[in-house]
Amino acid sequence: MSAVKSMLAMISDPVSGKACLHTAIRLGRQLDCELDALHVLADPTTALPLVGEAMSGAMVDEMMVVAEREAGQRANLTKSMYEDIVSGLGVANPTTSSSGFRLNWMEESGAEEQIVALRGCRADLIVVNRPTTENETASLMTLNAALMQSGRAVVAAPPLIDGDESSSGPIKRMAIFWNGSMEATRAVQSALPLLATAQEVTILRVEEEEWYAGTEDLDIHLTRHGVKTVISKVIPREVRTGRSLLFAARDAGAEMMVMGAYTRSKLRQLMLGSVTGYVMEHAILPVLMCH
Repeated sequence: MSAVKSMLAMISDPVSGKACLHTAIRLGRQLDCELDALHVLADPTTALPLVGEAMSGAMVDEMMVVAEREAGQRANLTKSMYEDIVSGLGVANPTTSSSGFRLNWMEESGAEEQIVALRGCRADLIVVNRPTTENETASLMTLNAALMQSGRAVVAAPPLIDGDESSSGPIKRMAIFWNGSMEATRAVQSALPLLATAQEVTILRVEEEEWYAGTEDLDIHLTRHGVKTVISKVIPREVRTGRSLLFAARDAGAEMMVMGAYTRSKLRQLMLGSVTGYVMEHAILPVLMCH
């Protein structure tokens, strides 16, 4: 029986929210759990720019009304997108199902990065958008809040490629980036319900100075949980671990990757770059992470 009973998906807007919702529904169906799709309406008081005393009360009130109206319009468009996708994927009567996969639409006002931290701690798994050039700042703030403050595993959903919305079946092949760190250990443990349902799981091992661990014990541990594993040593390309991992995951035919987040020290991140940052910038598959 799946240990994941509750998922939270942050549906930020009608454009980037499509990818997040598709990934969340795919995982929710596979895990047979309840999925809350949450849209956060921007609080008009936080949307206002900093102003001096020269701005009159009437001007402030007018700006508040405009910000509130824009937040409402965005919420309506986002919910319409949600309803279209739910209908298109054949999720019948999502809110009235008595058991198994259930899907709920929720709205709340405030700052998205604060709400994901508060609500995320009451979910078993969080799904957010992977940061892209179009939504980098907002998505990165939400991702980091979910990772650093919720205490939960986070799945970063990649953008849809050329409108491809066909990948809705179970995830059959997965890859694990294993370096023996606490973050990677937590990620593997959180991913067990998915790993156990996959047809094949490839363990990607990269030898680094800061982190190195053999894969034998992990292989035995996963096998005891019914996971079918294949071990692969990754040869770094151009001294870029993140690049090497993504190539190796592609070669293994992985549809999802599991890894620890921000396992390198600050010094090594400055010298060699952040593996997590590279993967978040370039991944075209969902990535489950823990910090």
